[in-house]
Amino acid sequence: MNKMKSLKHFMPLKLLIPILVISVLAIVSFAASVTISTTTSQAVQGVIYNVQGGFTAASNGFAVTYSAATATTLPATWAPNGIVTTATVVGNWQYSLNVTITAAASPSTTYTVTVTWNTGSGYTTMGTLLTVTTLPSITAGQTMTFVLNTGVSTFNAPVGIMITVA
Repeated sequence: MNKMKSLKHFMPLKLLIPILVISVLAIVSFAASVTISTTTSQAVQGVIYNVQGGFTAASNGFAVTYSAATATTLPATWAPNGIVTTATVVGNWQYSLNVTITAAASPSTTYTVTVTWNTGSGYTTMGTLLTVTTLPSITAGQTMTFVLNTGVSTFNAPVGIMITVA
């Protein structure tokens, strides 16, 4: 009992109540200041690859075109780290993908890269078909980038994208 009396001297009730009130208000005000917001992002919901003839493909996604480019003369010749592009327009969205050649590709053969997309009203071809001719000697593992102008500056996030290399 003596210990209880000695504690009373250290922390009077008049001091304890304001500390408790301030603590409760601090907790409540912190919780009240936390907000949750949603962000709407344009994103690819699904990419289907139909790659034949000794290639693999990987999407690089969408980007806004910041500098115009003229279209590559087709068929392009396979070149390690090369870029094959449709004509791009500043402000339009473009779609890019990497195509990697494997040992199963046929030498001196022209292949077509087609990208179709669906933004909610059915699949349509993005840009134009891009063609590339392999070299007489295949070196597996080499990659080229293919860039397609979407032709639009805004669009609904695609329901799906189909990439075909054949």
